[in-house]
Amino acid sequence: MADVLMFGELSGRVSHGLVRLLVGASILRAEPTGKPQIKEVTKLSSIIEGNGNPGMLVGPLAMQEVIKIVKKNDFGLVGTRGSVSSSGSLTYYLEKLTQENLIGIVMAESPRSTSPFGGIEPLFGTNPISFGFPGQTRPFIFDMGTSAITFGELLNAKTLGKKLPEGVALDKEGNLTTDAEKAIEGATLPFVNSYKGAGLAMMVEVLAGTFPHSGYAGIDEERGWGNLFMAFSPKLLSDLDEFKERVTKMV
Repeated sequence: MADVLMFGELSGRVSHGLVRLLVGASILRAEPTGKPQIKEVTKLSSIIEGNGNPGMLVGPLAMQEVIKIVKKNDFGLVGTRGSVSSSGSLTYYLEKLTQENLIGIVMAESPRSTSPFGGIEPLFGTNPISFGFPGQTRPFIFDMGTSAITFGELLNAKTLGKKLPEGVALDKEGNLTTDAEKAIEGATLPFVNSYKGAGLAMMVEVLAGTFPHSGYAGIDEERGWGNLFMAFSPKLLSDLDEFKERVTKMV
């Protein structure tokens, strides 16, 4: 877990760094019922039962498992359920996947904190989605939350006594707020406060929540947080070196 935590802190993603030891769904508050369990579903897929362990422990296990599957079959899919806190910066996992010359797609579902478009009550998690592609000298990575602000950024602002940006969060009465504590009690808005941002959040809710059957949209919350790790070889459609060259040219 230290690698994931310090990646967030040292790469400037402090909302996924040391603050996760201090406030909110802290990784130190986990009360696991046992070790995480990896269960093979098919030759292409596995599910990991988190058993109440922190997401920063379950996430690296899922990453290692999907790499193992892809090495055998050129494609792999791993779902997780039953973790109890953030998996950390998804860029951490994508850097590892691209170092193995794999294309990666990673998404994370979390308890309700983001309202749907036009609503004021939280329904979705902050639900980040991320993509990674190997390049010639460095990977190309895109990592975004589907909410206007991450929950970690709320925790960071609350911890440091800072105001939030305008237009990213609501208090519990549905009024726009820049107060982090009121936002935590209320809801974050979807990305760019649009049906598109809310739609992306819902897609992550389906793929990382309902698909591996973690908690989703306030349903089955006792099943914990969910994640989806997908990885595949560029060789499925392309020569690896040529693909990496084209990615680098595009960037």
